[in-house]
Amino acid sequence: MAMDGDWVDAERGTNSRRGLGFEQVGRWLRRRQGIERNPVYRLAADVWEGRIPVERAYQEVEKHSILNRLADGDLWELDREAARAAVDDPERALVLARLAILAARYKGFDRVLVDCNLRAAELLAEMGETREQELHLREALHAAERIANVPGQRRALARLARLAFERGETERARELLARQLDAGREDVDTLEDVETALLLGDLARGEGDEAAAREFYHRAGRSARRVGHFAGVVDALLRQVVILREQGDRDQAMLLLQQAQDAAERTIDTRLQVEIAVQAAALMAEAGQFDGARSQLLGALERAREIGDLTMESRCLTGLSRVEQHGGYLAEAADHFRELAELEQRLGNRSAAVRALLEAAEALIKLRDAEGARGLLESAAQVSETLDDPLLRQRVLGLLGLAYGALERRNEALECLMQALDDARRSGDRQAECRWLLGIGEVLLQFGETADALAVAARALDLAREAGSSRLEAEGYALVGSINLSRGMLRDAEENLQRALTIARAYGDPGEQLHYLQILAQLSVQAGQTPAAIKHLRQALEVATVDGSPEMRARLHGQLARLYQSSNHLAEAEEHYRGAVIAAEEAGSQRFLARALRGLATVQDAAGKADAAIETYVQALKVTEELGDRASAAILHYNLGALLYDRQEDDQARRHLDKAIEQAMMAGDFATSDAARELLRWLNAPGNGGQPDAADDLLLGEIAVSDDSEPLPDLFRE
Repeated sequence: MAMDGDWVDAERGTNSRRGLGFEQVGRWLRRRQGIERNPVYRLAADVWEGRIPVERAYQEVEKHSILNRLADGDLWELDREAARAAVDDPERALVLARLAILAARYKGFDRVLVDCNLRAAELLAEMGETREQELHLREALHAAERIANVPGQRRALARLARLAFERGETERARELLARQLDAGREDVDTLEDVETALLLGDLARGEGDEAAAREFYHRAGRSARRVGHFAGVVDALLRQVVILREQGDRDQAMLLLQQAQDAAERTIDTRLQVEIAVQAAALMAEAGQFDGARSQLLGALERAREIGDLTMESRCLTGLSRVEQHGGYLAEAADHFRELAELEQRLGNRSAAVRALLEAAEALIKLRDAEGARGLLESAAQVSETLDDPLLRQRVLGLLGLAYGALERRNEALECLMQALDDARRSGDRQAECRWLLGIGEVLLQFGETADALAVAARALDLAREAGSSRLEAEGYALVGSINLSRGMLRDAEENLQRALTIARAYGDPGEQLHYLQILAQLSVQAGQTPAAIKHLRQALEVATVDGSPEMRARLHGQLARLYQSSNHLAEAEEHYRGAVIAAEEAGSQRFLARALRGLATVQDAAGKADAAIETYVQALKVTEELGDRASAAILHYNLGALLYDRQEDDQARRHLDKAIEQAMMAGDFATSDAARELLRWLNAPGNGGQPDAADDLLLGEIAVSDDSEPLPDLFRE
């Protein structure tokens, strides 16, 4: 039999269960009826509509009549409603969140207390209220610690750390961030923990602790990859790349950049993909891998244009132009500098536009397209007149002088160069003064005024030494060497050019080394010293193999092949023509490929390799005719016809000889036309038993023919 006390307890239990049932039913009804039936929400609505002050609402929510009607689900519902309201009206959302916090505090719902306090802190952060924000974060942290809510602890610690960081309390921020990561295992890291690891890495790196920084970046990368946050993976990898580049470990940096590219490709962030490509290109360019850098930047440029990001497009064009400039792709560099100038004009960056035009013009001057350079420079001069930038104006005048000089407009060239020289002197810029003096010397040399040119070159050399510019000193010696060459003083010319080459090797400029080596080779040819010319060109080829463009390698292989061919070293000539073919194909240059194939075919023909020669002639004809080079096609048809004549393949021989006559007449090459007619006359003679008088002279153009082929002493023009 139950005692009275037991009955009371049982009754209390029954009432408690009945009360819980009523509460659950009430909660279900309120859900059916909507958030408006929630008593705390109604209090908040009264505040919003001005029926009661907010302080009164805070007092009301503490009453048992309201608290007893609330379950934790009702408060979660209030938190969700606060999140929705925050989009349009953060202040209304804050009232709702604070009422939910009071209710959760009195009910002892710690999990709700964590989330609602974090919600209130977020709203206050949007409003710029830091003091109250910290109070809410501390309450969220304490509630999370009471119930061992690790995600809640981490979120509260992360926000507290950022507040401390914004106040400049770096040590406090570091302590809180470390507590955040230590609060849970790495395998449960969230996006916020990834950001924390990155920030801790940044703090460690700022203090010079690169080992600790890389550890934090490693953790960030691992956690980001695990949760599928590939943008975070990229961030972590790029930070490590920065450290590795500073340490000089380019290979490892490149490996991480490739991983970053793979991760970026798994995001929809095209801008991030472009950024990584730009960084990869910069690293490749530092290592002298200009072809790879160019490929990266071309892809990046295409993507930047797809998303219409003009700033990123400008970065890509700038990097691409510079890489092509250093890699020897001068024509492409000029085109991209022109595009950059147009883009900068559209963006309103007139100074940047002028600088891009100047770079394009300088590339064209090196390519001997002085007319194209002049047009760009005159446009640049018009814009520079509207800018208060004397240095820019000086450079425009100097380059315009060089362009006029190349166009043989002596007076205009000297006038512009003298103005640039005066501007440089007024500004005290010794290097610029030296550069324009060298330009004046080149113009004077061009017009045969060698005595004045030599005096100018001597003054330029003095200035180069005063300014400590090895590059300008090398150019000064090269100018003196050119003056010696024009006077027939070959020994003095070689001595000065060797000095220029030695200096260029010391400061490690492959482009300048190639330039001086080719001049030395030309000098050797003029002196009748073919072995010396070959030696210089082989040295140039070694430089170009490491640091030059495929076009440069094709050109050097062709020059070497012609020298060997002129010395009747046909095996070596064939080897270098094959090298020229490979380099031309790598460069994608039909012009270089046609020249290399024509040379290879004539060498094989002269060496008696008839089958190989026929095959190469056919390939050369295909490329040459695609280029529309009738003069070269005429000689190739003639040579192939002559070879087929020797093999007694008369029908094929006639077809090619007829083609040779047709192409030669269209090109105005009457010598080739006459030679083809003469051979046809022998071929069509009665009985076909005759032979030309000079069978050994049937082959034409043993040194590759084209618009840009010259006699041996001039083969080295670019």
